[in-house]
Amino acid sequence: MTDKTPSRWMDILGYAGLIPFWGLAVLTAIHHGTEAGADYAHINLLYALCIVSFLGAVHWGLALTQSNLQHPTYLAGLTPAEFETRSFVWGVTPSLLAWIAAAFSPTEATLWVLTGILALVWLVDQAMLKPLKGFTRYLRLRNHLTIGATLGLALTAWFA
Repeated sequence: MTDKTPSRWMDILGYAGLIPFWGLAVLTAIHHGTEAGADYAHINLLYALCIVSFLGAVHWGLALTQSNLQHPTYLAGLTPAEFETRSFVWGVTPSLLAWIAAAFSPTEATLWVLTGILALVWLVDQAMLKPLKGFTRYLRLRNHLTIGATLGLALTAWFA
């Protein structure tokens, strides 16, 4: 991925991905204390699980793509084996953390934990992707999306 990568669809789909976080947060707040409010909070939880898994999968895609290149450009001081290990292991970590939280916690607690997981994924992505060339635009978008998603989830958790 280079900075010349067209960002139109990345931006449109990324920002559109905030609509469920915020729409469901507003619906949860409006219907606070009702069965409908609890249902909206649970639906936002399910959406967050999907997004967390998607964010981890970015690292799998990067490792798979780069491992097929004759002269990989991703190393950032790592050997190919180190890079692939980090990418594949981290790639499954967010979804496993999210699943554990969802499987063993009530909805309100899970929403708070997912808010933290989104922040953790952002921190790790900053550390892992910033040294690589070509991720400036993606990371800038991720800054906005992570703020929007975590605020939407926190609002949902508050009213759940």
